[in-house]
Amino acid sequence: MNHPQIFVDKERLADAVARQTIEALNLAITSNGHASWVLAGGTTPELAYTAIATSYLDQVDWTKVTFVIGDERIGPLYSPDNNWHAIEESFLHLVPQASFLRPHSGLTPEAAADEYTEQLKDIDHFDIVWLGMGEDGHTLSLFPGHPDSQPTNRRVIPVYDSPKLPSERISLTLHALSNATTTYILASGETKAEAIEQAFQPNSQLPIAQAARITNATWFLDHAAASSLDEAQ
Repeated sequence: MNHPQIFVDKERLADAVARQTIEALNLAITSNGHASWVLAGGTTPELAYTAIATSYLDQVDWTKVTFVIGDERIGPLYSPDNNWHAIEESFLHLVPQASFLRPHSGLTPEAAADEYTEQLKDIDHFDIVWLGMGEDGHTLSLFPGHPDSQPTNRRVIPVYDSPKLPSERISLTLHALSNATTTYILASGETKAEAIEQAFQPNSQLPIAQAARITNATWFLDHAAASSLDEAQ
């Protein structure tokens, strides 16, 4: 597991993630002619999207970027619960020239998972992955101890009876992330500190810990979330 990058506050965290993401996107475009980016919902990623929109928007050729999303809630696109809609309002509407692969959240979870799997069939790896983390150590819609979060060879799964509302969702799996080139985990606030401490324990089975190990992720934490892990930058 990579040594975490720890910042005094979530605003500095967000700017660092934004800047390093732009660098990673440009490296992928230079190397492959194109870049794919898995987006994350949540308040900390939202700050980083805003940082990109404010300071870095003109530093990438967005025609060469494909956006996908790590997980989505079943329900109307314009629902306040919809991850894609929230990111679109803050960032994606500014880059209409990019390519977008969005789950059809109006379907049943099983149908939406199958349809999204079909959309992703031509993407053999993800260049950039952003992951958020819940207070219970979940990431994407993979929850600790939940039966739908068991190991699988599927790239996208339906999630039923989620412990966090809305209860029906779809999610990328750990298997889908296993060949990601660059993965960033974004977490801020003291309410995340206990789960982060657990995630850094050897052989932790929290979904965020498993994702970090599989992808060799870099952690971006503010001082409050990092607790006693390290001193802030």
